[in-house]
Amino acid sequence: MKIVDLIATSVGIPLAIPLVHAWGFHPGFGRLIVELVSDEGLVGLGECTLTPNGQQIEEVVRSCKSFVIGEDPFDLEKLRWKIANPFYVRMFGPNLINAFAAIEFACLDLQGQAIGRPVYDLLGGKMRDRVPVSAYVFYAAPKGPGQIPPWEEADARILEQCAELIEVKGCRSIKFKAGVYPPEKEVETVRHMRERFPDVPVRLDPNSSWALTTAVRVAHELSDVGLEYLEDPVWGLSAMAKLKRMSPHVPLASNMACFSYDDIAPSAFLDAVDVILADPHWYGGLRATKELARLCETFGFDMGMHSGTEFGVSLAAVLHLAASLPAIHHAPDVHYHYLEDDIIEGGPFRYVDGAISVPNGPGLGVKLDRQKLAYYHEFYEKYIAAIAAAPSMEPIYTKARW
Repeated sequence: MKIVDLIATSVGIPLAIPLVHAWGFHPGFGRLIVELVSDEGLVGLGECTLTPNGQQIEEVVRSCKSFVIGEDPFDLEKLRWKIANPFYVRMFGPNLINAFAAIEFACLDLQGQAIGRPVYDLLGGKMRDRVPVSAYVFYAAPKGPGQIPPWEEADARILEQCAELIEVKGCRSIKFKAGVYPPEKEVETVRHMRERFPDVPVRLDPNSSWALTTAVRVAHELSDVGLEYLEDPVWGLSAMAKLKRMSPHVPLASNMACFSYDDIAPSAFLDAVDVILADPHWYGGLRATKELARLCETFGFDMGMHSGTEFGVSLAAVLHLAASLPAIHHAPDVHYHYLEDDIIEGGPFRYVDGAISVPNGPGLGVKLDRQKLAYYHEFYEKYIAAIAAAPSMEPIYTKARW
């Protein structure tokens, strides 16, 4: 089997409610859908992010076409060294890893279709049929960018989100995206979550927006709450290590200070994190992230899973990966419930009892809905591209030095 074509399509899907975080405003998510066509007529699917610079990422993925044409999709190591060898990544940036991850997903999808087996069998077999997910909640900005509601209104709305995800969808842990309001207000929101859902652990993630002194203060103020973990409260491994020494009672997680293989050794040496939040798009694919799980065992890290605004193709890939892991220490994060729609046949994946079922068909087990792909490509071009093409997301307000 040989690859004869690579097709990349940018798509954007609006969110049910506009979301706000420490760095900006999300009215919708943009992703790049990658198709690899084989000489046997099979089509393998991949997906990667389109932020923070959508046009650049599209160009990187499309530039890979000459590298993959004529190659066997089973030759993944050869493709990795052509597209994203460590020297190229060091010189030209992590977009190469992002691009290769999408291509690897598509190659694994082709492999699975060719032999009639799901991708999880190519990763060592299935350990579970369903993957638990967290109740991932954000503050909302329903009136649009630059118009953050009063904290009391936002606090009430985020508790409504928790209720929907916990009481209706069955999620058993809360992931709270903070870094928007003054920290003392966000501490109150955490306490309100614990009061209303006393048996549901809370993860707190301010996206590295806090000063070290703020993070230490918040960690101690919430010492009685028993956070599941505090995720990237400060920027960089050095600051994370200082915080860990000053607040040893709170587990620290990271997908920002520690977000690549190059960060694993210093994370262990500095004793900077307790939980590594893996993302196959950032670590170079499903196989590399499966290897990361073994490294976490070796160094004594817990491993969780980061969410990067996945659509159905990437979510399917993440589900296959999670199904193959020997242990899931923390329910993976997913933004998926905020999407108004998806571009896969059959519509969006469903949450049942706080989990999503792993697809069992050959390959990734999902197919593109061509009509929706075309519709949401047009939506991306009209509404999302300006956000994805920006060098960075502009903050929608000016923060104090927290």
